[in-house]
Amino acid sequence: MKRNIPLLFTLVVFIFACGAPAVSPPQPDKQVDSTSTPQFAGSTETATTTSIPEPTITSTTPMPPSPHWYWGVDPDTLKVIAANQLGDRKEIGELDQADTLHASAISLDDERALLFLDNDDTLRVYLLTADGMQKIKLPSEPVYFNTELSQFSRAVVALHANSAVFTYTTIDSGQSQSMGAVDTGPVFLVDLKSLTAALIDNEVSLNPYDANRVWFHASQDGRYLRYLNGIADAEKIEIRELDLVTGTARTINTNQGPPTRVHASPEGDLWYPDSANLILDLNGNQMDFADETQMFTPLKDGKGLVYDWDCVDNCELNVITPFGNDAALTYNLPWTIEGSTSYVNVRQVLPDQSLIFAGMSYSALSNTPAIVETYPELTRLDIPLFRLTPDGQSRLVGIYEEGIFTSNVSPNGQYIVMRSTDHTSFFLYDAIADRPLFDIPIDPELEDPLISVKFFDNGILAESSASEPGTKNSVYHNFYYLYDFKKAAVVNWGDINSEINTCPDLLEDGTLVCWFYRTDSTNFDLIRFDPANDTRTALLENNWLIDFTP
Repeated sequence: MKRNIPLLFTLVVFIFACGAPAVSPPQPDKQVDSTSTPQFAGSTETATTTSIPEPTITSTTPMPPSPHWYWGVDPDTLKVIAANQLGDRKEIGELDQADTLHASAISLDDERALLFLDNDDTLRVYLLTADGMQKIKLPSEPVYFNTELSQFSRAVVALHANSAVFTYTTIDSGQSQSMGAVDTGPVFLVDLKSLTAALIDNEVSLNPYDANRVWFHASQDGRYLRYLNGIADAEKIEIRELDLVTGTARTINTNQGPPTRVHASPEGDLWYPDSANLILDLNGNQMDFADETQMFTPLKDGKGLVYDWDCVDNCELNVITPFGNDAALTYNLPWTIEGSTSYVNVRQVLPDQSLIFAGMSYSALSNTPAIVETYPELTRLDIPLFRLTPDGQSRLVGIYEEGIFTSNVSPNGQYIVMRSTDHTSFFLYDAIADRPLFDIPIDPELEDPLISVKFFDNGILAESSASEPGTKNSVYHNFYYLYDFKKAAVVNWGDINSEINTCPDLLEDGTLVCWFYRTDSTNFDLIRFDPANDTRTALLENNWLIDFTP
């Protein structure tokens, strides 16, 4: 049996891939200049290219790289193996036979991971380090864990120093008939020094996979986590804040209504429970907002976006600072808004005061925006992303590509995956520099394009897949594009034999650490891979993949 959770996600994503043009085969190992002139839909201007600064050299003596540890299981001995990028390997523990089906390790940082094991609907958690496998004492033994329901929803949603927060689904929104229902589950705070866990709340709003960024909001320093918690047997919701240093949690506000009617800024420092007609912050400041014709959406830096719930063409958007003295900014959106819908991962005010805003596809709108006539290549399902300026100007940058299980927007909002309006390519858009980093051309002879992106500290890895016509999504062409921040350039290659399963790490020297499929079994090899030279160094061979890296 294949023990590979990331592969299951991939299969599900393929099922949901929509019919459209696909990515053409790139020239393997070709270096692509990232400073080419950007071309944006609806723009006659040339964006300024900004160079990435070279790192400051403070010593002539090279420092040895810090070890990055990865985790696998030997299928013959059931030993848990730790391996690093330098080729070191250690046996740090052993699994029982019953644990082998659902073992999943979630990395906390370069040196630590949490290992989740469940059988007979019970949960056990271990801390993995290069020195051993240590059991975490949960607040009660055993902890009930519905293997069928909760398996793929386990997530670490916060980490600060020696404290980590994990959650999983106990109530599936698919079981509820209530409008606006979301998944809920417990939140546990783990002390990584004492190896103990505390149950903080029982019914926290969440979604599996990377969509959790919509529901969990960490402060800039990582110390505080803000989220929504339901109140048992009552139609109420609490806005809560957990201090990862002290372990204490406080209630900021309690109000009526479903969680989908409570809106937060990315860091959770500004909130708008619209059923309460109230804007509030973490310091106790409150402001009435009772205009039923308008919507307020919290943004970064204490700002918020005000716009009509429903408008047709040329919608006015206003950015205000509810508890500050910044002057209001006004923008003109050449699109239609219905039901106050917008996309939380991309709406933001940029340093130059431009506003990024994506509108609903016009297949869902009762009034087709007039600007559609200007862009006849826009399809009814396209999500247009606009860049707006306070002087009333607007530009259609491209088509926003939503990720299914992982976000196609970097955590800080700077990099966004989009498709060109003429559907000839995907591209990575740098919203701050207002330019594309690189393009991924689309081949009209292939079908069902899919693109996913992983954001690392050192760069970006984009994976595109497309199927051959008539193969019923069973024969795929896979291509990779690796953008290195230090070199400001792209290396692209074709994964002809579909060898790569997932890549958990991009190292400082530009090499990837990836799990490769084995040709003779269902197990995997962990490989340090240099795509520029197509060189491979085995770190682990013939291991079960327990690294959970969506």
